[in-house]
Amino acid sequence: MSHSFPRLFLLMCLLTACERRQFKDYVTLAYGLPDKSVEYQGSVKRDAKELNGEQLYNRALTLWDVPYRELSLPTTNGNAHVLVSGPVDGKSIVLLHGMSVDSTMWYPNIKALSERYRVYAIDDIWGAGKSKPSHKNTDIKALVTWYFEVFELLKLQQINLVGASQGGWIATNLALSHPERFDSLILLSPAQTITWLEPSLDILANMWFKLNPDRDGLRANLKTLYSRVGNIDILYKDRFFSNIKNEPRSPILMDMEPFSEAELLTLTMPILFLVGDDDLVNDIDTVKQANKILPNVQAELINESGHFINADQAGLVNKKIQIFLKNST
Repeated sequence: MSHSFPRLFLLMCLLTACERRQFKDYVTLAYGLPDKSVEYQGSVKRDAKELNGEQLYNRALTLWDVPYRELSLPTTNGNAHVLVSGPVDGKSIVLLHGMSVDSTMWYPNIKALSERYRVYAIDDIWGAGKSKPSHKNTDIKALVTWYFEVFELLKLQQINLVGASQGGWIATNLALSHPERFDSLILLSPAQTITWLEPSLDILANMWFKLNPDRDGLRANLKTLYSRVGNIDILYKDRFFSNIKNEPRSPILMDMEPFSEAELLTLTMPILFLVGDDDLVNDIDTVKQANKILPNVQAELINESGHFINADQAGLVNKKIQIFLKNST
């Protein structure tokens, strides 16, 4: 025992020093917010009804099981809120969340992705996260310009881009705009990207819940999006419900339509395209279309998963992303 304590103390010191170096890069020093992770931890036991939307976001961040920092980047359309984690010298991964959710949605994936990569989770400027728009220039071209402005502030040149749901549609727009900037593209059940959304009872139920959010109906709503609702942490459920209740309609919703085959053929970077087998947005036909059209794609159906496959099958999806990135970059 007398020898184990000094070794444990030395290990703790090394880990602390490593974490400090992890956030000593120019971008974090220039735009980093004070580390409030301990303060956020103090809100875990508070009743969700006592907390506002931002406090629920902060509380959901306690689910991130890796060191991270929050960044606030001044852009021409307000402040961009970004979460950064992973080794400072790692290749970059950028995460784009879906509609009616925010960057906290990546809590089942962040540890695996941060092992080797520098990960940036960006809150959409018109989405439900902590980015704050200063004016309403709300077409998709303006949004694409905004993202590239954020990339410049983050000093990102070559990017592995990951998009889920609406974030996948946005990611595809970014890749089409400047394909040379992206080493790879990972699309997790992207909405309205390959094929049109097919009407269904689940989609109608989802739309009705957004118009009439009720906490008693939350589980039923989540079941339209997830196959494994019981695995979702209550802290994230609280934040999710807050988003549904308070987020305005996405201003680019009416812009969202599938890309033409000619456009998709220009995406020659390696692409990973994953869809759940119980997905209200895509199905096996979408996977077949992706395999047929995209020049350099690995498109697969993920079993026992709903729309948000990053949570339903987190372990499998994390592994597939890691292997894909290892083989393609």
